[in-house]
Amino acid sequence: MRVLLILAGFVALVLAAALVNHYRAKRLARQRSGMGFDDFVAYFSADQIPRDKLFAVYEHLQGWMSVEDFPVHATDDLCKVYGICEEDIDDAVIDLARKWRVVLPVDFEVVSPVNTVAELVRLLAQLPYGRDNTPI
Repeated sequence: MRVLLILAGFVALVLAAALVNHYRAKRLARQRSGMGFDDFVAYFSADQIPRDKLFAVYEHLQGWMSVEDFPVHATDDLCKVYGICEEDIDDAVIDLARKWRVVLPVDFEVVSPVNTVAELVRLLAQLPYGRDNTPI
């Protein structure tokens, strides 16, 4: 009986945390009403990063949110806004490198701090293209 109560409490705690995160994301999305992908692209205009590559990042990060069509900002903190922290950042870089068709070093590990969306994009932009620009 005690195990069931502990399990029920744990489930309730997880659900409460998920609801809090969902409402926080919804509130943030409402605050960003009217902003979208074009604003994201404009932020990187001086970097001359292809639009399709920026869209891959934008779409990838939207997938981390519980709110549909969440407006991604280049200045967003990856951990605070998307919950992408520490080793999750490595995983995101690996996933996005495939989509960008860039090569990661064999012993890849994010060494320099990657805290924001802009830092993630610029890290990816520094990587060399794969042979024949094909996915790795």
